[in-house]
Amino acid sequence: MQSRSAPSSNTEAVTKRLRHLIMTGDISPGDRLTEVGLAKLLDVSRTPVRLALARLEQEDLVQGEPHRGFRVRRFTIEEMREIIEVRATLEGMSARLAAERGGFQQYEDEMMQCIAIVDGLIAKGDGGESSRNVFIEVNVRFHAAIASMAGNSVLTRRLEQSPFRASPLFHAFTDEEAVEGFATSQFDHKRIVEAIRNGEGTRAEFAMREHALVPLGKAELIFRNLHRLSQKTFPGLGESHTESGDDES
Repeated sequence: MQSRSAPSSNTEAVTKRLRHLIMTGDISPGDRLTEVGLAKLLDVSRTPVRLALARLEQEDLVQGEPHRGFRVRRFTIEEMREIIEVRATLEGMSARLAAERGGFQQYEDEMMQCIAIVDGLIAKGDGGESSRNVFIEVNVRFHAAIASMAGNSVLTRRLEQSPFRASPLFHAFTDEEAVEGFATSQFDHKRIVEAIRNGEGTRAEFAMREHALVPLGKAELIFRNLHRLSQKTFPGLGESHTESGDDES
């Protein structure tokens, strides 16, 4: 069991972990989430889980159900399109600020490491589940580095809380389509890096918005994929994990 000496940081860690599991589809739309099940899954007490679920409800990622805990929210295709459009605007702003405020050298190693990892995936030509998971993690790192470079804490929080930031589309691809997706995304990332490195704010914003809007044309595929994912069972989160008792102090 994790230490409870720093409840604030523990809650933050649990919130980030749950947010990641939801955004990557590891916890599926419609899954019922209980404090007991999640506490066992994450090896923590119920207190940080309870606080994390309250935060995620404010972010519209989960919905509370009276006497039944929470469920992962199901989005309509119209909501998905709207979220993608708003996210593209925020990502574009992030890239522009990163370019205009400088500081590329501070984040250059992280960004070029991300580029190198994806180049390796493309060279292998392997679009299997393991490679997709690596790409998704690296993609999050890449965009997070740009958000940090932008230096706007409000913008960073909005981006962290935005659904679909972890490329759920890749779970719907065939292996061949996934490799093609890696290459397309990598091409965009290299354009964005070049614009930021050169301090070209407008160019960086345009390139990032164009990149972030790619899922808009495939919203129906993402929508079908998320509902396909909702048919699977995630260990520790089944209907049998009901609420019971108060948390230990």
